[in-house]
Amino acid sequence: MGYLYVAMKTLYCLSGLGADERIFGKLKLPGYNMVHIPWPEHDEHDELPCYAQKVSALIKEEEPVILGVSLGGMIGVEISKMRPVKKLILISSAKTKSELPQYEGWFGRLVKSKILPPFIYKMPNNILIEKFGAECNEDEYLLRAILKDSDGKFMKWAMRAVALWRNETYHEPVVHIHGRRDRMIFPEHIHASYWIEDGGHMMVYNRAEEISRIIEKELEGL
Repeated sequence: MGYLYVAMKTLYCLSGLGADERIFGKLKLPGYNMVHIPWPEHDEHDELPCYAQKVSALIKEEEPVILGVSLGGMIGVEISKMRPVKKLILISSAKTKSELPQYEGWFGRLVKSKILPPFIYKMPNNILIEKFGAECNEDEYLLRAILKDSDGKFMKWAMRAVALWRNETYHEPVVHIHGRRDRMIFPEHIHASYWIEDGGHMMVYNRAEEISRIIEKELEGL
């Protein structure tokens, strides 16, 4: 009796700032091997396009399918401008600088100035947990664990790189999934392909079932 062999396709996953592969843990995408790309070493003077080249070098497939959350989505946008991408899927992210909050005022000046020490970026607090969209103890536990394991120096660099991102263009095909209750990247500035009505910034985790269905639909036929 013969066996039918079905080759697994690969989905390259780029996590967000202050997150790692655990944020993708509840997605269910049959037929796809989800490969998390770890963040390579950064240079203090890297801007997002330069850093995206380093991330791109870790993806060997010629025309990859990329899934990026938050910062990972912005890196994905830059990668798709420098090489062919079969499809780019953004979750809780931004395609251009106009979709990001304006980093003005005292907070924006602090982020851009490099004054804050790295450990500050790793410190969980109730305001940060709420802005991420944690809805239960499980969400909060995950966020605190991820922040504890994060590299403060990388987070400091990445926050500044996002604040200084000047991108105005992106290449199709791109699918943008965003939450109506995102308190990090505000929905009023976003032009999304799909809206999650009650989704916050960490909806890839706590709205994984709904988001999985959207991604499955977008991956059909690839």
